[in-house]
Amino acid sequence: MANLDPNTLLRVAMQLHAAGDISTAVEQVREIVADHPEFAAGYSYLGQTLVTRQRKFNEGLDYLRRAVKSDPQDAYILYTAGWCSEYVANALERPKFSYQAPAETPQELYKRARMLFFEALAVLREEPDDALKGDVEDMLDVIARATGEPWDEELREYAPPRIR
Repeated sequence: MANLDPNTLLRVAMQLHAAGDISTAVEQVREIVADHPEFAAGYSYLGQTLVTRQRKFNEGLDYLRRAVKSDPQDAYILYTAGWCSEYVANALERPKFSYQAPAETPQELYKRARMLFFEALAVLREEPDDALKGDVEDMLDVIARATGEPWDEELREYAPPRIR
């Protein structure tokens, strides 16, 4: 697999995922990142899938850290890592199902998610994507509600007030 394009291999694995064979898809992507150790999209897929589908929080968050380390300028990877950190923090605060416990507390995970979202906004200032920016701001609102710590309101663009 080392000679094949990792993006092509990831698409094949994601087709397995879409067909419901998540375990095989995960194993294939593990092989991809073993052969392509700087493949941030592969780490991001593994992290998000392990967190959301298999509730392997510690392992998934580790893959997401690798994704961010491999490509700290990809706003989508930063968003995914932040979203998953918030997801895990929320799941720890309101446990409904069994999970692999992460090393971090919910407060540490919210803090990390917030930092990742701010990093994503910094990237988005250079490479605008209004839809992703809105998603990032929405998640910052979620974290603010969960922690009671508002984020910098100046980053938001508001519509002008309506005249009545």
